[in-house]
Amino acid sequence: MLVFAPLIGSGEVRPAQCGFDRWAVKTLTDLDAKRVKFAPVNTTVGKLAAIPIHEIRYPEDSRIEPEELNVYRLQARLTEVRREKDRDLHLILADVEQPEVRIIAEIPAPECANGSGHQDEFRQARETIRFISRNSVVEVVGVGFFDYLHDAKGGAKNGIELHPVLRVRELTE
Repeated sequence: MLVFAPLIGSGEVRPAQCGFDRWAVKTLTDLDAKRVKFAPVNTTVGKLAAIPIHEIRYPEDSRIEPEELNVYRLQARLTEVRREKDRDLHLILADVEQPEVRIIAEIPAPECANGSGHQDEFRQARETIRFISRNSVVEVVGVGFFDYLHDAKGGAKNGIELHPVLRVRELTE
């Protein structure tokens, strides 16, 4: 399904923008996607945020080892959900024990991840997040990803994210 947005003043209609900046890696359509280990590694927001920054040029269509070859499972407090310009749902996750430590997790729009084989997981995660109250404790399962360092609200200082998110569920406290 394509969503169309008009170009201002042009009279044209074009597909709404899907992602950019390492988009293939963010959607599991990159050259290394088959190398990702889908058995989740249990971790915390704090542990991911403490990983040293890789001082390399980030590849557009392949992964940074070892973190981007792993799927992580963590528990965190969901502080915010936003829809981004690239149509991802952008989750801000706070460490349960250290709430000042945060990372971003993103759920791609399924129609922006054709060929990944994970569109149903993205669709289900997006549906689930609609019913989770902010400040709830959640379990999130997603692939490790290093984003370019920029002023992303709620982002870890090392740029690590969970992108894409494969599953999310609310936990009872």
